[in-house]
Amino acid sequence: MSVVDWFILGVILVGLLVWAITGRVFYTLIYFALFSLGSFIYRLYDSQSFIDAFFSSFGLVDILILIIALAWFIDKLKKKRNQS
Repeated sequence: MSVVDWFILGVILVGLLVWAITGRVFYTLIYFALFSLGSFIYRLYDSQSFIDAFFSSFGLVDILILIIALAWFIDKLKKKRNQS
């Protein structure tokens, strides 16, 4: 794995840690949205075209949204169990 892969993995783990500590999916969504925006800006700064940067960041956003959706689903299951 390259340094960039380790960095992205670290950012995802920190995002999941934020969700675990706060217990709110909304904060995690904001965290990952800001990360995706930062990734997009970095790609533009790195001399990629607007379209390439957008689609590269969009792929990353898809992965992050899947992680958030899974976390949200787990959160809903926990709440449903506690109500029973």
